[in-house]
Amino acid sequence: MKYMIRYFTGDITTDNGIMADILSECKLYTGTDRKNYYKRFKNKYPTSKQISATWGYTRRGKMSETKWREESDYFRYYQTKVMSDNPELEKVFKEYAKRYLPKNFFWSQVQINFNYDIPKHKDSANQGYSYIVGFGDYTGGELIIDFDGFEKKVDIQDNPYTFNGSEYEHWVAPFTGDRWSLVFFTHHSKEQLRDLKEKKIIDKSIR
Repeated sequence: MKYMIRYFTGDITTDNGIMADILSECKLYTGTDRKNYYKRFKNKYPTSKQISATWGYTRRGKMSETKWREESDYFRYYQTKVMSDNPELEKVFKEYAKRYLPKNFFWSQVQINFNYDIPKHKDSANQGYSYIVGFGDYTGGELIIDFDGFEKKVDIQDNPYTFNGSEYEHWVAPFTGDRWSLVFFTHHSKEQLRDLKEKKIIDKSIR
């Protein structure tokens, strides 16, 4: 079956502009861990105009004494608030990935960053390689990766780039303007997610 265009055109610069427009209309939230990590190194919390939001899954189901996150299809995993509040993003991200990421690249989550100059870090919970792409009206903002003492600066603006963020420290170079980035990654293999889905089905059947 021929792939039908829904959101994007096939030109990455145009499509990244479309993506920025879509994300600008979404409900995005910076998680507490990200806020605290930022403060640890910057001595201040990110502002309301600096966002690092996770579209995906978390084991932290309880949001407050009376409120829980929406359950996911996976055993003892829940949808992040960004995922449950923006269900349309699933189709958006899948179409974008189909156009601009390799067919054999597996991902289950997306980190959405806006004007978020994250300090040096590793993505310790991630499995394998991630893909990152930057877009927006900005200058600077390269991805910097410390490959065992050799710092590589990568221009990711309209240019998807892959590396293993769980192995190498990385951060964002200073920038001016509005900088978006998306990181496609996973915490689980296909097999692990399949097992978690089967376990969820069994768990629901015996409740």
